[in-house]
Amino acid sequence: MFINAQLWETQLDMMGNTMILFMVYLLAEAALPRLPWLASRARRKYVLVVVYSLLASLNVMTAYEPAPGIRVDTRMGVEAAATLTLGPLAGLFVGVVTGLTRVFLGGAGWLSGSLAMLGVWAATSALMAWQARRRPGQDPGRHLGVAIGGAIFSWLMSLPSLVWLDWRGHMELDAAIVLVVFLCSTVTTLLLWATIALTSSRTRALEQLSQANEALQQSLRQTIGALAQAVLHQDPGSARHQRRVADLAPHRLEGPELAALVHDIGQIEIPSEIISRPGPLTPAEMALVQQHPLMGFEILKDVQSPWPLADIVYQHHENLDGSGYPRGLAGEQICLEARILRVCDIVEAMSSHRVYRSSHPLESVLHEIQHMSGRELDAEVVRLCVHLIQREGYTFPT
Repeated sequence: MFINAQLWETQLDMMGNTMILFMVYLLAEAALPRLPWLASRARRKYVLVVVYSLLASLNVMTAYEPAPGIRVDTRMGVEAAATLTLGPLAGLFVGVVTGLTRVFLGGAGWLSGSLAMLGVWAATSALMAWQARRRPGQDPGRHLGVAIGGAIFSWLMSLPSLVWLDWRGHMELDAAIVLVVFLCSTVTTLLLWATIALTSSRTRALEQLSQANEALQQSLRQTIGALAQAVLHQDPGSARHQRRVADLAPHRLEGPELAALVHDIGQIEIPSEIISRPGPLTPAEMALVQQHPLMGFEILKDVQSPWPLADIVYQHHENLDGSGYPRGLAGEQICLEARILRVCDIVEAMSSHRVYRSSHPLESVLHEIQHMSGRELDAEVVRLCVHLIQREGYTFPT
């Protein structure tokens, strides 16, 4: 019979076992970026190479033994895939670890198998170096032609080992074994290469997307900071108020923090003598001051942000019962971030000295917002604010 059914079935099982083992590698590659101590891509690669080596060694330990001491397995394909996807140096490390595992297991085939592993690594590395010279700047291990070449090398380099074992009388080499080893080696290489390369590409794309998002957020923070500086030049007291509200508002929420930094940006449209006047304002002046949320909205509405900064600023003087300004919104018409900002704004404003009044004691301020809780102010936001100050000891920065 040209193809031994048992041999074919065994090799298919080994290919399946190999792929199952290397699902662990893919899971590790997806999980490692979430670990803070592996923020560096170089560190993650070192860990992944170790994981790959351990899995490759386990693959050898579970190999098919057609005769005592003779192990027919998929390690040539595993080695070729390691070199293609992790790079020549990493591939050499994997080959050394796998070869040492094979030496430890002993038997007639350890020397020829280890030399074959070295041959697979050398041939695949040489092919990658040739591709790198042909197309500088591209990753040669991701080229399909190079992957096919590595798959063929994973088979070719195993033939001398099989011939030597046959010559020494340790096993009988026939066409069935050559064909099955060819198919298993090449298919294993290509499957591992494709799954690992695709997963690595996805991981790299996610990292690049994350870096781009961080850059955009940094740019947004710089824009918000520049706007906050505009308030500082007109009214240092308002700028200090914004910074202190921004410190209280987020409680690990970045959207309210950024909105708090510029929530009074609309005041730059109001004459400074009105804002800093120590005496009472006329009804007309008060009406003008109450338009500063709208003016802030007009300034911020075209700023691109993951958070509705313009709407938060527009609503930060609205009350749940509809008694706020400038639109008299009520209940769920007011976004949560604005409700958070409203409470923080009141606490900071009442706790601070103003030219037209003295500061209030903090206990009096907390009593006031608890009195407003459930009517003008969001009850849960008030509860969290009181807990933050009374139980966790929060104090405004100086």
